[in-house]
Amino acid sequence: MKICLINPPNFYELIGNDPVIIKDQQGLYPPLGILYIAACMHAEGFQVKVIDAQVDDLSHEEVAEQVRMFQPDLTGITAMTFTLVDCKMVVQAIRKVCKTTIVIGGPHTAIYPDECFEKDGLNADYVVVGEGEKTFARLAKDVEMGKAKDKIYRQLTFIEDLNELPFPARELTPINKYYSVLSQDTPTTTAFSSRGCPFSCAYCDRPALGKGFRAMDATRVSDELEWCVAHGIKEVFFYDDTFSVSMKRVNEICNQIKIRKIKIKWDVRTRVNVVNEELLKNMKEAGCERIHFGVETGNPRVVKELQKGTSIAQVEKAFDLCKKYKIKTLAYFMMGNPTETMDDVKDTLAVSRRIKPDFMQMTILSPFPATQIYLRALQEGVIEGDPWRDYAKRIHDDFRPPLWDNIYTRTELEKHLRWFYGKFYLTPSFVFDRAKEVKNFGQFKRYASAGVSLLKMTLKPESKI
Repeated sequence: MKICLINPPNFYELIGNDPVIIKDQQGLYPPLGILYIAACMHAEGFQVKVIDAQVDDLSHEEVAEQVRMFQPDLTGITAMTFTLVDCKMVVQAIRKVCKTTIVIGGPHTAIYPDECFEKDGLNADYVVVGEGEKTFARLAKDVEMGKAKDKIYRQLTFIEDLNELPFPARELTPINKYYSVLSQDTPTTTAFSSRGCPFSCAYCDRPALGKGFRAMDATRVSDELEWCVAHGIKEVFFYDDTFSVSMKRVNEICNQIKIRKIKIKWDVRTRVNVVNEELLKNMKEAGCERIHFGVETGNPRVVKELQKGTSIAQVEKAFDLCKKYKIKTLAYFMMGNPTETMDDVKDTLAVSRRIKPDFMQMTILSPFPATQIYLRALQEGVIEGDPWRDYAKRIHDDFRPPLWDNIYTRTELEKHLRWFYGKFYLTPSFVFDRAKEVKNFGQFKRYASAGVSLLKMTLKPESKI
């Protein structure tokens, strides 16, 4: 049985603000979820092809042509709620050129599984809900044996022992094409060392992964890092929701990296309240290059509105420690939060200047479906109807994500966003600091591309603040 797995293009990605800086600032990473499923399906004896339309810059029609040439029995497409237009266009293009059973999986299906069958939606044949490794395999076997009676295949239980998972099938993608704007060297890849997050931020929800924290042990993580080194990968971005929930586990990972002398740089995402000095020192010695922290806001009242569970003092301490051990930082901020005024945003700017992250990403809050903040917006009448569900039923390219806009309009929030980026990035000190970091031409090109995008965004008409 032949299986094709597709990471669709993202020409129509919905961000809730000007998307160009978000994309350029991050880089291009492999579709990790698909690669885990590909590895599991290969282990089950299926013939597997992966199409990453983003890394190969494929149009919807070019994706469909590759599917036609491969002639798969099952075609799986990963769907996120804010990339639905591209998913829909890929499905339409495939159905025009070949017959294949189309399966939709990914984070979107955990929220709106039934809507995936709508003719004006994704028009799926089957839907996989939850972690896909075992669930997709169960569906494929049922289809192959003619036993697939249900249209929605839900995971039976979470995968408790993540050490059982094979390494993602990175070899099925062009490894050398992936990069991070923030990295000195390429190629870059992503990895998961854990799943699930025990915290309850109002703006975040990962229904496919659950709240229970499940983690790989230090040996499994180190083995995968050795595989990456052997295949020429220079840096790994651990895409865990919160990498250091267990600081003991991270210390064990660091110790193994040092004992094995694994020479690779790595980044993580975590929270300011689950790091300490001992941990950060050990991480740096083991090759940690950069930490991405969700700061969100510099105003204590807004922190509580978001149910972040951290303090400004913890933010400042974490960033100070990173500077002490020369770990670079990226701070994530949001504006357009409940009850937030422009004075509160200025508090965030003030905090950003105190903590001085090496990079920053500011976005406008868009209450995503199934989050506490979306339900609150519906209850308080800030958002009318149920626009995300309506969009899932009838996907169209003129949809704009709802915002918490009862204080400032969308236009005002977008102006405030550009103002914040300009105040942070377009300063002589920031430009000088980044210029000093450039070690090679590739890094210069990535920085220059991000810089041009910044100028394009910030030079638009600015708000009068």
